[in-house]
Amino acid sequence: MTSQTNLAELENKLQYEFLHKNLLEQALAHKSFANENRSLGLKDNERLEFLGDAVLDLVLGDLLMSTFEDEDEGHLSKRRASLVNENFLSELAIKLDLQNFVKLGRGEDSTNGREKPRILASTLEAIFGAIFQDSGFDRAATVIRNLFLESVTSDVSAIHFERDFKTRLQEICQKTFGQVPIYTLIEAKGPEHEKEFHVTVKVEDRILGEGSGRTKKFAEQRAAEKAIGVLS
Repeated sequence: MTSQTNLAELENKLQYEFLHKNLLEQALAHKSFANENRSLGLKDNERLEFLGDAVLDLVLGDLLMSTFEDEDEGHLSKRRASLVNENFLSELAIKLDLQNFVKLGRGEDSTNGREKPRILASTLEAIFGAIFQDSGFDRAATVIRNLFLESVTSDVSAIHFERDFKTRLQEICQKTFGQVPIYTLIEAKGPEHEKEFHVTVKVEDRILGEGSGRTKKFAEQRAAEKAIGVLS
C-alpha cells in the first residue's frame, strides 16, 4: 500500500484531502497490481476511471460553455475532445507526478508502465471518479476546474487539437466519405520493453497512411498525420 505520507503529498498536489483514503488507493491501483496482490483485497481502478471520465466530460462541458459563450456545439466539442484525449491527460498527470504514485504489477512496471500515456491518463480519470465518490460532484468539479482552467483560458486546447491527428482525420473522412477511417496493426516487433508497432489507416479500402511508434496509439497518430497530408 502507498504510505500515508505519499498520499498526503499527492493530495497536496490535487488540492484535495480524501475523507476515505481507500478510494485514493483504489484510484492508483492498475489492474496489473490488483491481480498480482489479491491478498491485499484492493480493487483495480477501472470502475473509478469509468466514473471519472463521465464527471470530467460534464465539468469541462460546463467550463467551456461559460468560457466561450459565443461558440457553437461543434467548436465546443472539439475543444473538449482536445482536453480529454490521452496525450493531454497524460501530460497533466505528469505535472502531478502521478507516475511516482501509480501502483503497477511487476511486469507492467518493468516495461516502463509508468511512462505509458494510457496508464497515466486512466489513473487521472480514476482519481476524478474517486473524488466524486468521496465528496460528491461539487468538490470533484472544483478540483477539475482548478487543474484545467489555465489550459482552457490560454487556449492550449486548440494547440492539442492540432496535434490530435486522429480526431482531425475522423472529421475529414466523415465529411468527405461518410465513414470513419480504419486502423490496422500490421506488425509489432522487438522485445516487450522496446516493442515497435507499425499501423496503417485506410478509407474505402484505400491505404492513406502508415505510421510506426513505441505504442499503438502513437503509431496511429503518425499514420493519421500522413493520411491528412494525402487528403489535403
